[in-house]
Amino acid sequence: MKIKLLLTALLSIFFIQLNAQISYAKAEDFPDMKGRTLVVELLELDEKQIAQWEKKRDKAKKAEKKDEFQHNIDSYTNFVTTYNESIKKAIGEYWDVNPGVEYKTTSEVDQLMKDKSEDYTVLWYSESDSNRRDDFGYKYFPYLTVPTINYSRSEKGRRKTDYCYFLHFTHDRNDELRYSDLAFAMRLMKDHMAYIEANGKKKYTFHKYVLDTSEENCKDLNAQPLFIQEGAVHKKATLGGMDSKYSGSISTLTDEEIENAILNKEDKTIGFFFPFRIASGSIGPVSMGRIQYVRAFVNTSTGKIYTNRGGQAGQFYDAYFREKEFGKYSECD
Repeated sequence: MKIKLLLTALLSIFFIQLNAQISYAKAEDFPDMKGRTLVVELLELDEKQIAQWEKKRDKAKKAEKKDEFQHNIDSYTNFVTTYNESIKKAIGEYWDVNPGVEYKTTSEVDQLMKDKSEDYTVLWYSESDSNRRDDFGYKYFPYLTVPTINYSRSEKGRRKTDYCYFLHFTHDRNDELRYSDLAFAMRLMKDHMAYIEANGKKKYTFHKYVLDTSEENCKDLNAQPLFIQEGAVHKKATLGGMDSKYSGSISTLTDEEIENAILNKEDKTIGFFFPFRIASGSIGPVSMGRIQYVRAFVNTSTGKIYTNRGGQAGQFYDAYFREKEFGKYSECD
């Protein structure tokens, strides 16, 4: 995942303490959510946290420690600035659901939720994470985080949100959120919500949506040219091996090419990894946690989702493609 986006260290940002994607709204709730003015939360810099890093940087004797704290300051500041700019642009270009849009800071949104106002729907960013403590009080697998977009009525607060969407995984950048990620999210969220309303769903996550619609659309794959990210080929697989098992062609794309395909709505069917759960368990005395992904091929022009038949119900613990999966893509009826 885009691991540890620095915000996870800050108390000023709320983090959903979940290990699975959960949306609480029913189909009949969405007309109300969509009919309200949308408040988009803009992140605020935590000046106290920055001051702490600066103090530690100034006291550090080793250059590498000074650089470490300065890196934290620069990365955090850049993330907040970039996110705020990108979400405003993405909402302006891709979100036409609500009748009006307002932008408020985190503290303003907190007050709005505290007042239990029923006039607004709020869209905000959080990081669902897996921080746990064992019987001895020690943390384990604390660095698995899933960047999340939440869309919920203001009176619901931040815990049992009406709707949440886990942002897709990209191999080439583990600590960066790009505008194309948010633009892609806005498009897929709208399709997902429309499907919920049309089919009378409740508590219907994006993960379930991917599994259901991919099976519905499987027959339409029809040996289409498929694209996967360069970094998504498993170390024990080859592009040639994948191509030989599939009835169509398979090519790789750079991260920049995928970004352009999203923003330009190019007619490309690209493999994406959508996280849906942080699974935890133990082997003997060792506690472990891993992110689970549902993989899907999505057409960046139409937003249509196609099947991935590798593995049980398309669920995997890693974000890589293997050769054996592609032999199953031509089996759709």
